[in-house]
Amino acid sequence: MSMSVEAYRNTAAFEHAMQATLMDYLAIQYRYELYAFAIPNAGQRSPRIGKRMKDEGMRAGVADICVMLKGGKVIWVELKTAKGRLSPAQKDFRLICRSLGHTYLLARSVSEAIDLLKAEGLR
Repeated sequence: MSMSVEAYRNTAAFEHAMQATLMDYLAIQYRYELYAFAIPNAGQRSPRIGKRMKDEGMRAGVADICVMLKGGKVIWVELKTAKGRLSPAQKDFRLICRSLGHTYLLARSVSEAIDLLKAEGLR
Protein backbone atom coordinates (compact mmCIF):
# COMPACT_ATOMS: atom_id res chain seq x y z
CA MET A 1 0.00 0.00 0.00
CA SER A 2 1.53 3.30 -1.03
CA MET A 3 1.20 6.52 0.91
CA SER A 4 -0.79 9.38 -0.60
CA VAL A 5 1.05 12.60 -1.46
CA GLU A 6 -0.82 14.44 1.31
CA ALA A 7 -0.05 11.76 3.90
CA TYR A 8 3.62 11.87 2.86
CA ARG A 9 3.71 15.65 3.23
CA ASN A 10 2.13 15.43 6.68
CA THR A 11 4.60 12.74 7.75
CA ALA A 12 7.57 14.65 6.35
CA ALA A 13 6.43 17.86 8.04
CA PHE A 14 6.00 16.09 11.39
CA GLU A 15 9.39 14.38 11.15
CA HIS A 16 10.95 17.75 10.24
CA ALA A 17 9.36 19.38 13.29
CA MET A 18 10.63 16.57 15.55
CA GLN A 19 14.13 16.85 14.14
CA ALA A 20 14.24 20.65 14.46
CA THR A 21 12.97 20.45 18.04
CA LEU A 22 15.52 17.80 19.00
CA MET A 23 18.37 19.78 17.43
CA ASP A 24 17.30 22.93 19.31
CA TYR A 25 17.13 20.99 22.58
CA LEU A 26 20.59 19.47 22.09
CA ALA A 27 22.10 22.86 21.19
CA ILE A 28 20.66 24.51 24.29
CA GLN A 29 21.02 21.74 26.88
CA TYR A 30 24.33 20.22 25.76
CA ARG A 31 26.15 23.03 24.00
CA TYR A 32 29.59 22.07 25.34
CA GLU A 33 29.09 18.35 25.85
CA LEU A 34 28.35 17.18 22.33
CA TYR A 35 28.28 18.09 18.68
CA ALA A 36 25.18 17.14 16.70
CA PHE A 37 24.44 17.62 13.04
CA ALA A 38 21.80 16.59 10.54
CA ILE A 39 22.34 14.45 7.47
CA PRO A 40 20.39 16.10 4.62
CA ASN A 41 19.47 12.99 2.64
CA ALA A 42 15.78 13.79 2.22
CA GLY A 43 14.28 16.32 -0.11
CA GLN A 44 13.49 16.90 -3.71
CA ARG A 45 16.38 17.58 -6.05
CA SER A 46 17.08 17.43 -9.74
CA PRO A 47 18.64 14.26 -11.16
CA ARG A 48 21.82 16.25 -11.89
CA ILE A 49 22.14 17.48 -8.29
CA GLY A 50 21.23 14.01 -6.97
CA LYS A 51 24.01 12.44 -9.03
CA ARG A 52 26.48 15.08 -7.88
CA MET A 53 25.59 14.46 -4.23
CA LYS A 54 25.94 10.68 -4.65
CA ASP A 55 29.30 11.19 -6.37
CA GLU A 56 30.38 13.27 -3.34
CA GLY A 57 29.45 10.48 -0.93
CA MET A 58 25.78 10.87 -0.05
CA ARG A 59 24.38 7.47 0.94
CA ALA A 60 20.77 6.36 1.12
CA GLY A 61 19.54 5.28 4.54
CA VAL A 62 21.91 7.30 6.72
CA ALA A 63 20.23 8.33 9.98
CA ASP A 64 18.75 11.79 10.41
CA ILE A 65 21.17 13.02 13.09
CA CYS A 66 24.72 12.23 14.14
CA VAL A 67 25.61 13.00 17.77
CA MET A 68 29.29 13.05 18.73
CA LEU A 69 30.14 12.77 22.43
CA LYS A 70 33.36 13.13 24.37
CA GLY A 71 35.59 10.08 24.31
CA GLY A 72 34.90 9.32 20.66
CA LYS A 73 31.38 7.96 21.08
CA VAL A 74 29.07 8.46 18.10
CA ILE A 75 25.31 8.01 18.22
CA TRP A 76 23.11 7.90 15.14
CA VAL A 77 19.48 8.98 15.63
CA GLU A 78 16.62 8.18 13.25
CA LEU A 79 13.29 9.90 13.90
CA LYS A 80 10.04 8.38 12.69
CA THR A 81 6.38 9.01 13.29
CA ALA A 82 4.43 6.49 15.34
CA LYS A 83 3.53 4.56 12.18
CA GLY A 84 6.71 5.33 10.23
CA ARG A 85 8.78 2.41 9.01
CA LEU A 86 12.45 2.12 8.20
CA SER A 87 13.21 1.78 4.51
CA PRO A 88 15.42 -1.12 3.38
CA ALA A 89 18.35 1.33 3.06
CA GLN A 90 17.73 2.58 6.61
CA LYS A 91 17.67 -0.98 7.92
CA ASP A 92 20.96 -1.63 6.13
CA PHE A 93 22.48 1.49 7.69
CA ARG A 94 21.33 0.36 11.15
CA LEU A 95 23.09 -2.98 10.57
CA ILE A 96 26.26 -1.20 9.43
CA CYS A 97 26.22 0.98 12.56
CA ARG A 98 25.84 -2.01 14.83
CA SER A 99 28.51 -4.04 13.02
CA LEU A 100 30.97 -1.14 13.43
CA GLY A 101 30.14 -0.66 17.11
CA HIS A 102 28.17 2.56 16.71
CA THR A 103 24.99 3.23 18.64
CA TYR A 104 21.87 3.53 16.48
CA LEU A 105 18.66 4.87 18.02
CA LEU A 106 15.19 4.85 16.51
CA ALA A 107 12.85 7.29 18.24
CA ARG A 108 9.22 8.07 17.55
CA SER A 109 9.07 11.32 19.53
CA VAL A 110 11.42 14.01 20.77
CA SER A 111 10.98 12.90 24.37
CA GLU A 112 11.79 9.30 23.42
CA ALA A 113 14.92 10.48 21.58
CA ILE A 114 16.03 12.45 24.65
CA ASP A 115 15.39 9.49 26.95
CA LEU A 116 17.34 7.15 24.65
CA LEU A 117 20.23 9.61 24.40
CA LYS A 118 20.32 9.95 28.19
CA ALA A 119 20.44 6.18 28.48
CA GLU A 120 23.53 6.33 26.24
CA GLY A 121 25.38 8.75 28.48
CA LEU A 122 23.94 12.24 28.25
CA ARG A 123 23.45 13.77 31.68
